[in-house]
This record gives sequence, structure tokens and C-alpha cells, in this order.
Amino acid sequence: MIQRVLTFLSLGLRLLPFGLTLVCVLWMVKQSPFAAPLVERTSDQIEARLTRAMARDVDLAWLLPRVQDAIIQEDLIQMDVLVGLANDHGVVLPRTMVEDMIGIDAATHGLFARGIRCGACAVDITGCDSLAQIGACALPFELTPAGDVNALRRAGVDYVAGETIDRLDVGLALVGLGATGAVIATGGSSYTIKAGTSVLRMARRLGTLSPALSARLTGLMGDAVKWDRLGDLAALRIGPADMVNSAKLGELTEIGGSLRRVADNTSVAEAVSLVRHVDNAQEAAQLARVTDALGPKTRGAFEVLGKSRVLRATARLSDLALGAGVAIYALVMQILVFGAQQCGNICLRSVGRAAGGRRA
Repeated sequence: MIQRVLTFLSLGLRLLPFGLTLVCVLWMVKQSPFAAPLVERTSDQIEARLTRAMARDVDLAWLLPRVQDAIIQEDLIQMDVLVGLANDHGVVLPRTMVEDMIGIDAATHGLFARGIRCGACAVDITGCDSLAQIGACALPFELTPAGDVNALRRAGVDYVAGETIDRLDVGLALVGLGATGAVIATGGSSYTIKAGTSVLRMARRLGTLSPALSARLTGLMGDAVKWDRLGDLAALRIGPADMVNSAKLGELTEIGGSLRRVADNTSVAEAVSLVRHVDNAQEAAQLARVTDALGPKTRGAFEVLGKSRVLRATARLSDLALGAGVAIYALVMQILVFGAQQCGNICLRSVGRAAGGRRA
């Protein structure tokens, strides 16, 4: 009897770690740790993580070939990003490179050249050479109803010429014009969607709208714009607001709100450039959170780290999900060790019996 009790006690002690781990795993699983395994980092945490990551990558060897390419292509937008990174991380660029960039900037932004280029940039954003020029020349025009009207003018010219009409450009212009009237009527509550459609329309013209976001927005425009009433609009029987089904603007409003935050944290011109990293409403919200943390340095972070690393920095595994993962791993390891131990004991007993039989 005592021997049996001792046997059960020995087995219980050996199974105790396994049992405790199993109870821990069951409790954690009951808390649904993987229902929402990721939690948002704070702005300070995002800034610290991205700043450390960039500091590891940005040095003179990283900057030199990129600055050289920007000089060869006379890409003022890229030069601006790279010079900002050099200043932020204390990297001194060669004097000859700095002089080359100053010369390119002077040739592009001389008094006469600036006047000619600014006019071209205002009428067509694709003619802009830099974000500064977009901000100074194109935005004052594009952010007004005149920019939306100009988009409709382009569509009319294409229609008369028998060319394909950019329905996304037209749809954003119609929603923007409709929102402009709503802003006046409601005292500004529709400003978010107006600002968002302006950024998206300019990004479309500039070519910084990702294919995925373009496809999604085209689908949204198909639902939100009453295309069958385009003839009534052309005949001036209805206004732009009558062309828009406001009940279908939920996701577009969400994207517009995120892009407005991006513009507030950086600038409208930078928002037009940064939207290239957005494929959907979720990524627009993540981009907004990055700009909350980094502000005007956001473009540099994307240049150094790339989209996936920057957006991943906005979230982390929750402590509960991390603990549950560790507990499940420990449980599996204990099961494997226990199973291996039992197999080893059986093998040893078999070998012992075989050896005893040979001796006999």
C-alpha cells in the first residue's frame, strides 16, 4: 500500500510542472490573447524605434550613391530628402556634391525660371519639380474648387478628343466639389473629405497613388458617384453635390481623415508624396500615426527603412499574446521532453532485461 502511494506521489511530482503549465495555457487561452494580438505603440515609442533603426543604416557610404543618382537625374525632391537625412544624422557630404546641388537648385529656381515653372506647375501638377514648388504653386490652385473644375475640364477635353476619361480623377473632383458646398452649408464639417479628395486627386496626377489604392478608390467612386446623371450635370440641371451619394462615402472619409492628419503633421505637398505608401484605409491610418511621431522626417524614414519596416513600427505584440505564445511553447517542450524520457526509460528497461537474460 505504501509502495503504491509512493509510486503515485512520484508520478504526480513528475507531472506537476506539466500540469501547472497546462493550467496556465488554458487560463491564457480563455482570455483570447490572439483575438487582437497587436497593440498600437505610442508616438514616443514609434519615434524611438524608427530613429534607432535609421541611425544604424544612415552613414556616408549609404548616402553617397543615392545623392549622386539624384544629382545626375536633377531630382530636387530626392535631394531634399537625402540632405535632410544627412543633417539629421550628422553626415557631412562632400563639398563638390553640395555645390552641384546648389547649382541645380539655382538653375531651377532662378527668378525667371521660377515664374515660368510655377505657372506650369499650377496648371498641371506633373510639371512641378519639387515639393516646395508643389506647395507654393500647385496647392493654392488645386485646393480650391478651381482645381476640381480643372479636372472636369480635362475630362471634357479627353471626351471631345475621343480619349479615355480618367473616371477616378473625375469622381474625386465631383466629390470634392460636392464637399465644398457642404463645407459652406455645414460650417466646415465636410472639410475632411474635401482635403482628402484634393490630396488623392493631386497624387493621381503626380503618379504617387499606388495601384492597389487606385483600384480601391475607383471602386468607391463607382458606388459614390451617380454616373448616370452626368448628362444632367453637363446641362447644368443639377449641381456637383447632386452627383454624389453621401451614404457611400464612409471609407473615403476615413482615408481622407488620415491624409488630413498626414498633411497637418507634415504639409499637403508631403502628403501627396507620402500617399504612395498607402494601399488601403488601414495603411492610411498607420501612415498618419507615423507622421504623428516623426512629422516632416517621415519621408526620410520611408527612404531609409522602406514601407514594411516603417508601418510595422506602429504596432507590437501585446504582453498577453506574447505570454500565451511562450506558455504554449513551454507546454509543447514539456510534452516532448516527458515523452522522450518515457521512451528512454522503456528502452533502458528492455536493454536491462535482455542483458539479464543473457547472463542467466
